[in-house]
Amino acid sequence: MMPAIVPHLVGFHPERSVVAVGLGPDGRTVGVTMRVDIPMPGDRTAQLTRDMWTPCIGALTSVAAHDVILLLYPHAADDPWRDDDLARDLPDRDLLAEIAALLEDAGMNPLDALCVVGERWRSYWCADPRCCPTTGRTVDPEEAMRARLLFVQHGSAPLASRTDLVASLEPRPDTDPLRVRVHALRASAPPVVADLVSEIGAYVAAISRWGDDPSDAVGLEGLAARAFGFCEVIPSRDLLLRALTVGGDRDLLLPTRAVLSEAVRCADLTSVAPLATVLAVCAWVSGAGAAARVALDRAVEVEPAYSLAGLVTAALDAGTPPWTWSAMMADLSVEEILEAGWVTTPRPVSPEVAAAFAELGVASLDEIAELVVDDADFAERHDDGQDDYASDSDNDSEDDSEDESDAGGGGAEPGAL
Repeated sequence: MMPAIVPHLVGFHPERSVVAVGLGPDGRTVGVTMRVDIPMPGDRTAQLTRDMWTPCIGALTSVAAHDVILLLYPHAADDPWRDDDLARDLPDRDLLAEIAALLEDAGMNPLDALCVVGERWRSYWCADPRCCPTTGRTVDPEEAMRARLLFVQHGSAPLASRTDLVASLEPRPDTDPLRVRVHALRASAPPVVADLVSEIGAYVAAISRWGDDPSDAVGLEGLAARAFGFCEVIPSRDLLLRALTVGGDRDLLLPTRAVLSEAVRCADLTSVAPLATVLAVCAWVSGAGAAARVALDRAVEVEPAYSLAGLVTAALDAGTPPWTWSAMMADLSVEEILEAGWVTTPRPVSPEVAAAFAELGVASLDEIAELVVDDADFAERHDDGQDDYASDSDNDSEDDSEDESDAGGGGAEPGAL
């Protein structure tokens, strides 16, 4: 069953990857899913494995994962079933042993490790040929269909590969008709006025209505064009993020991501970073960590010092659960967002929120708020981290720790196994 679920958790069908699925205390709900590239054999060292997996273990720890299932998607040349007439041992056993040891050192239980190629899989650690024959096993078609339908009902549509995920944000050519229309609408759009709350409320409601009929191309163009004005100005950007992410409504976030993705594709270079970063936050809060990483890549590719992108990257690197963002935005009032300066008296936050953001090096909500409004000091302090992230963009996390995705029992929700 797990091989059928993972593409929905990651957002695409993994290739040349190790995926770690961290289970919650009940052993049935998915807390977080991490994907890491398999290093080339000539580059692989124990230290490299440790360096690549340390952030992942931090993320698993942050959601209190105890049992972890590892799935290895091998290079094509290492496919143990590429020739049905020849039985081969499973590849990369040493790599999985190193990862399992790191998990055990962190107090976690590596429950199982699977080699997955298409619909075929086999356990690395099961020695019973009746259970795991050398020819592998296939996922039960009926069970796989049921699981996939549950995810599809929640808007999940995994792409064929991470390359396709990156391509989904590729810029449209200047002469592309849709891009031309979006920019024409943007040029004729009225300016953002003082009553930002009402304007943003109407905009979010329009996105929700469009989500009921996503085939409305004209509606999509208008919403994408309007996104420019809201995202390029910090107060309206943060009010929009507050309206979109407090509560983490995935029925709203899914069409929002479609609108913002189109806006990013149509944007000129000066507009990419704010649009892509707002898109990344929406993806992160909806549990699509890989999509958030790709959007952040696009943002920092164009504007490496865009500090909100740095904040979100740092949160993802630290394995911060997405609900902490929603909680932070809920704690910020509209008046505070609209103020030119930020209050200096620390405001209390819940222990959970404080603990989750402690790893980011911030001590209070006010300090976090300063980062949200593009504190230049944050960008300076995280320059190195941004550079590291930009050069290591293929390590992705999918965090499914939100209550609404994990609460279902007996497989009723995508977060339940």
